[in-house]
Amino acid sequence: MWYAQALDPESPAQNTAEYLEIHAAVDPHAFGEALRRVAAEADALRVRIADGPDGPRQWYAAPAAFPLEVLDLAEDAALAWMRADLARPFDLAAEPPFRHALIRVGERRWFWYQRVHHIVMDGYGYSLLARRTAEAYTALAAGADPGPSPFGSLADLVAEDAAYRASDAFAADREHWAAAFADHPEVITLAGRTALPSRTFLRRSAHLDPEATDKLKAVAGSVRATWPEVLIAAQALYVSRATRTTDVVLGLPMMGRMGSAALRIPGMVMNVLPLRLTVTPDATFAELTRQVVLGIRAARKHQRYRYEDIRRDLGLLGEGRALTGPLVNVMPFDYDLTFAGARADAHNLSAGPVEDLTVNVYDRTDGRGLRIDYDVNPALYADAEVAAHQERFLDLLGRLAVADPHARLSEHGIATELERAEVLLKFNDTARPVPPTTLVGPIEARAMRTPHATAVVHGLDALTYAQLDARANQLARHLATLGVRPGALAAVAVPRSLDLVVTLLAVLKAGGAYLPLDPDYPAARLAYMLEDAAPACVITDVADRLPDTAGVPQVVLDGLDLSAYLTINPPRALTPQHPAYVIYTSGSTGRPKGVVVPHSAIDNRLRWMQAEYGLEPSDRVLQKTPSGFDVSVWEFFWPLREGATLVVADPGGHQDPDYLARTIREQAITTCHFVPSMLQVFLGAAEAAGAAGPLRRVFCSGEALPRETAADFHRVLPGVPLHNLYGPTEAAVDVTYHACEPGSSGPVPIGRPVWNTRLYVLDEAGQPCPPGVPGELYLAGAQLADGYLGRPELTDERFVPDPYGPLGTRMYRTGDLARWTADGEVEYLGRTDHQVKLRGLRIELGEIEAALAADDTVNGAGVLVREDRPGDQRLVGYVTGSDADPKALRERLAARLPEYMVPGAIVVLDAFPLSPNGKLDRKALPAPSYEGAAARAPRTPLEETLTRLFAEALGLDRVGVEDAFFDLGGTSLLAARLVTRLRETLGAELTIGTLFQAPSPAALAARLEEGGAADDALGVLLPLRATGSRTPLFALHPAGGLSWCYSALLARLDPEQPVYGLQARGLTGVGELPRTLEDMAADYAAQIRSVQPHGPYRLLGWSVGGVVAQAVAVRLREAGERVELLALLDAYPSDQWRGLAVPVEADALRALLRMAGFDQEGELTTEGVLATLRREGSALAGLSQRTLRAVLDIVVNNARLMREHDTRVFDGDALFFTAAAPREEDWLTRKAWAPYIGGTLENHDIDCLHQELTQPERMDEIAEVLRARLR
Repeated sequence: MWYAQALDPESPAQNTAEYLEIHAAVDPHAFGEALRRVAAEADALRVRIADGPDGPRQWYAAPAAFPLEVLDLAEDAALAWMRADLARPFDLAAEPPFRHALIRVGERRWFWYQRVHHIVMDGYGYSLLARRTAEAYTALAAGADPGPSPFGSLADLVAEDAAYRASDAFAADREHWAAAFADHPEVITLAGRTALPSRTFLRRSAHLDPEATDKLKAVAGSVRATWPEVLIAAQALYVSRATRTTDVVLGLPMMGRMGSAALRIPGMVMNVLPLRLTVTPDATFAELTRQVVLGIRAARKHQRYRYEDIRRDLGLLGEGRALTGPLVNVMPFDYDLTFAGARADAHNLSAGPVEDLTVNVYDRTDGRGLRIDYDVNPALYADAEVAAHQERFLDLLGRLAVADPHARLSEHGIATELERAEVLLKFNDTARPVPPTTLVGPIEARAMRTPHATAVVHGLDALTYAQLDARANQLARHLATLGVRPGALAAVAVPRSLDLVVTLLAVLKAGGAYLPLDPDYPAARLAYMLEDAAPACVITDVADRLPDTAGVPQVVLDGLDLSAYLTINPPRALTPQHPAYVIYTSGSTGRPKGVVVPHSAIDNRLRWMQAEYGLEPSDRVLQKTPSGFDVSVWEFFWPLREGATLVVADPGGHQDPDYLARTIREQAITTCHFVPSMLQVFLGAAEAAGAAGPLRRVFCSGEALPRETAADFHRVLPGVPLHNLYGPTEAAVDVTYHACEPGSSGPVPIGRPVWNTRLYVLDEAGQPCPPGVPGELYLAGAQLADGYLGRPELTDERFVPDPYGPLGTRMYRTGDLARWTADGEVEYLGRTDHQVKLRGLRIELGEIEAALAADDTVNGAGVLVREDRPGDQRLVGYVTGSDADPKALRERLAARLPEYMVPGAIVVLDAFPLSPNGKLDRKALPAPSYEGAAARAPRTPLEETLTRLFAEALGLDRVGVEDAFFDLGGTSLLAARLVTRLRETLGAELTIGTLFQAPSPAALAARLEEGGAADDALGVLLPLRATGSRTPLFALHPAGGLSWCYSALLARLDPEQPVYGLQARGLTGVGELPRTLEDMAADYAAQIRSVQPHGPYRLLGWSVGGVVAQAVAVRLREAGERVELLALLDAYPSDQWRGLAVPVEADALRALLRMAGFDQEGELTTEGVLATLRREGSALAGLSQRTLRAVLDIVVNNARLMREHDTRVFDGDALFFTAAAPREEDWLTRKAWAPYIGGTLENHDIDCLHQELTQPERMDEIAEVLRARLR
């Protein structure tokens, strides 16, 4: 307590206070005398505490007079005065730790107010002080002597505590609590988070009515317990349901006073102890109460062991580490006091600091029942939250008071009747009549109404509704001859194309249900799906599309002659109850499972979608989701039902944000869908903003939509509506919807239920959760799937009877954690099991674990999704087994599982970390190391740039040139981000496919450089980025002649900014070196004009390059051209160097190091410098011996030219960057440019050494200034 006060001396949080309402006239003089006597008798009230050299020290101050404030106020003013006084902190070193006031509020009503610092007094101590004050006042008012003090000495209490801490009892108590919490339970609070106590607290007071109080006490008697024990059991039940945990830890204030001596000493003795209870739906309330009785009994035996010691023993000291949930503080102290015969009622104002939530319960026997105060930390709870918890708890107490205590706890929920009606009925009022139609019927009707409208487009090809209908009818009639009919399946393995749309429609027209197969899946998985589903046939575009059709008849579209079949709709006995499609999802047992969705379910979904979003014939919908994922269903068929145009993206196009942006713009797409993680990547694409023109609506689903992504969407695509949808495959794509509003904050809800759909958020007992309380989300209504194909046991496990719907209906258990908001929307909170959604793809971790465990080299396996960088989720596998090889394991998994289910990294452990209770401790699993292997250094600036961009995308410090992107934990989402960065930085046209084909920096550099000469990187004109619409920036080389160092600018300047490097002649070891710096400037000016014949020109140079850049600028001005930027990076004119010795080879080697941004003390050798460059990953380490020799010659030549050069005047402005750290060459000054710069010289200090200017963090500062000049 002292440390808490010392941390915030102005905080009143440690104040405790109460007032006694005395129902009679009071003699202030006698009352003041009584208080002075009591203050002198109670040692604790004379304590002072101050910090000293050895820590805090306490001592007794001499008894002293203290002022008693006597006030005459109206009741409201009196309460306000007391609240204001309560907000004043004590100075424990300088003033008494207490304050009293006597306030007259009526003719025969007085308030006695007392405030005491909690460090010296607990609640029981208050009762001792109040009783003694009443006795003393009563005696003094009668003219009698109050008698001797009944109080013991505080020193005795301190000595007793010291003796206890040195005793065997202390050790035994310590062992008791260590054993009780050996497994370190994770304590979940009602707020779901922790915070330090605030300076104030919020309080809400309420009463359990007298009738319910009496009945609750009767229940207590019937189960052989006290009413406080029953009330604690009720709070445990409430906390269990509100936090979805069966392991509840409540805080239990204890007197801590053992023996008669302690019972006579006012002071701070009370303790808070954890009461751990197991609350399960199958137990009875009587059994839970018995747990409380026994738990309190055990706690009392060990109550002297301090709360702080338990926390320390368990490693819970510090913010964010809770030992208990809510404190339940039942006030047992006798306040039946009289003052000279006048009755007094006690009113607590503050019981001290509130870390989380304290439930204070008083039985004042005043005929009003139990008073229940909720004190909360305002940093954790809003007033409305406190009110809701309190009202629900009182409602629960009222129901427990009249219920059979031997009934199962599952019969009790925590929602009030009003809340039950709200979450079950009001929020689920979604009934809408829909006609009994199928998925395909409206499409056929549309083809008849608008035969000549464009139905589907792919690239340059298109089909009208009539053409689509005719082709699908002919194929449907052919499929019918192979057994495709209502109730039968047809597998489809056709890439995204016009043929895919025709094929899916044909299967439906024949009456069958389509089963999409992704040809990229491993052969074993495809074979399993075909064997498990037993389709009538499998349709492919080409004969070798599938490696094995498992004996299923194959229909090959390529070359298939259907001309003999009629083009009219085929006959079929199809009903809305027949299956429309089957989609396989990951299975927790290691076997994927097929979800069977009937026509009625998807028809309801599409009718709702049309009513809500109103697709029109002028709309164009982008189909980009792979057909094996259920979002594709509405993408395919919604536009075709409504007469709109379906635009089919290229295969693989859904992973390329730039392609998508281009397609949306060029194809005038009005409607499209994104998985949130891909939406974030798309929004970062250079062309994304151009999509705002045609788009009318964008849908998101598949995973949680971060608020940051929604905000980015509204910023990049202002005015375009964004809709967040949610639904599992088992419920016809989506069952909830929410419109995202710009400027909103907090989690993005998944929304309200769609037509004819009910949502239930249920607790562990299957009871409805009230708004704000998390529970498992269940779905019911028209959109439920029939179940899992050929898996009746699994179907019965997940599709269970609906106790809240019409008789005989089912509900689907999603496994998703959710909660209702107050206005009837649902927020998604995560999973209750080990299923995950990664980039919109549903993954059962158990299926991956089963595949790993089946490997002969693996003894045990675990898989989880890690997010070691915000927004970067990666699948990681953990195995034990001395022979396990991560790379080989990934290769074998890739043969069994789809690419998205293969972990990006597999970590081999000696043993799995276990929690104290023997379970896998997933939080203790180490992050994988994706660092690349030691390899050769980059050989070109392109390779160096690529290694940097690879590392940036992967979140690694360094990547080797030979390291494969996907071996280092790369995912398709990270690949999309990397491709976007590569396009922006290099201006290169790349796809994700390129990255799969050339996955390392070296391979990708070779791919990008195809057609170029090997020595292009050593040419005089080095195009670092040759593309872009802006005026080029020309960067002139430093002393070593290479401009590779400027590649760091590329990622920091606008993607539309071309950058060229000017490099020294002679780097290839061929040709003469320039004789003068003017010759060099003339050569470079000509090179620059070969790219950009006329100005304005932009020039930049570091070190020697700055001097050369100024000379080039002079020549360009003499040619009549404008130079709009001359940027000098710590470059100084020739005058500053004249007279210095020309460098030798060691100096040249140092110049080489500095060109790479490094320096090295001591004697330099060629081998040592190369070793440093290799270690730091510099491309300069890859120089050939011939080139290295040439660089050293160029350094020496440039030094000579610098010393001989006569600087001329440039008649413009210059931008200067000073390496401002102290340096050896203290004579260098930018003022030396004054005679040679006709305009202004604007300086920017960079806190670094000269050689550090081109390092990334310094380039950040330089580029920030340059960006403003290069617009």
